Amino acid sequence: MEERFVQKAVQLTPEESTGKLKVEKLWELMQNHPYQNEMSKVFDIDKIKDEYINIDFVDTVYKRVKHFSDKYKRSLIRAQIKDINVFEEDIISDGKKEKEIVFHFDEYVVIDEVHQNLKTVARYDSKNTYLDEYVMTKYANNLFKKGLSDLARQNIQYFKDLATRSDNYNKHRSYRLVESDGITYLRGITSIDKYYEYGVDFTFVASMLIFHDFMKKNKGVEYKITSAHINESKLEVIVAEKFKKAAGEFGKVSTAVKVATNDLGQGSLNFLNIINVGKTNKDGFYLFPKQNPFESNRVNISHTTKPENVASILKSMDNVLNTSDKFIKELMEVKTIKNPDELRVKIQAKIKSPRSPYSTIKELSDIFNRRIDNDITNFSKLLEMCNKAEELQIPFDLKDKLRYIISDIILYGNVR
Repeated sequence: MEERFVQKAVQLTPEESTGKLKVEKLWELMQNHPYQNEMSKVFDIDKIKDEYINIDFVDTVYKRVKHFSDKYKRSLIRAQIKDINVFEEDIISDGKKEKEIVFHFDEYVVIDEVHQNLKTVARYDSKNTYLDEYVMTKYANNLFKKGLSDLARQNIQYFKDLATRSDNYNKHRSYRLVESDGITYLRGITSIDKYYEYGVDFTFVASMLIFHDFMKKNKGVEYKITSAHINESKLEVIVAEKFKKAAGEFGKVSTAVKVATNDLGQGSLNFLNIINVGKTNKDGFYLFPKQNPFESNRVNISHTTKPENVASILKSMDNVLNTSDKFIKELMEVKTIKNPDELRVKIQAKIKSPRSPYSTIKELSDIFNRRIDNDITNFSKLLEMCNKAEELQIPFDLKDKLRYIISDIILYGNVR
């Protein structure tokens, strides 16, 4: 996939951040957003527009979100199968010629206007989503891989011909696009009227306003963005309380919230309460507690949730934000830490497994190679290893999965 579509870390440099952002400036990200009016009422923007959000690196991440908002123009069209051609073609992008899967729309609809002749380049899972309709994804991808794209096109054309003759095969879908540097990309294929896309801009604005509101109601609470990864469709920001509390053998910890969105994934908006473990002057690493059946530490808003329902959910986030004392109590009761080297060996085994995506990352396996005495007094050495693993510059999806592996082994002695 092109570099422009890879979710990358935002560099959080203290010298380049003021640690504050005016609400009015933040709200610029919502200009022309389809749910702008609903959110303006929820957060009473007219009343608070002159206030400043004081969160470390909020201005830094804002600039990155603004970049994607300005440079990547999202849009939505509707089309029928009978009006779509799918084939492979050489496309020049970023100065390189690559074989790409092209979706050509003979006819499509924007709101209520009919248009003709649009060429788009498939990205993410759009191609597979289309092929899944005919249970031919593996077969067609294998043909493309072997250079038999003409045969793949013939198979796809067969179903297009069926759609032309019969409404049973002529599915009507929404096609979600993004335009960048003169090329229109197909990001995803969804249902016509049961899918709501909110976007990285919406997610960042809503989450920062939620934290701002919580700080106003709870004097003394201060936040810092400790991690941020973003591309035009995906955002993950971890926001932690700045003041850590003592948690026994875990040292200093604070509550944190992982805010994430994936425009084209299962969850539109996700807020997950996690634990930030580390020394006072370091960002540390993160532990992800499992779902509690009696008290939820997360809010998951699906793509099928209507805007008016999202608004009410966003105004009741206290259970996700205010949990540090509860987490500390749970950490003090964790029994697995009595044998730190056993935990290290389990983490190392997951990393070095032949099927592990981490098996070729030597810097990571080296961190957990060194044996430590299997006594609780050496648990701090394991925590330091986890700190070093968090600091590694590895692809975002691998880092995110590694966080869950380490969390499950340290907190529960196994992997979920």
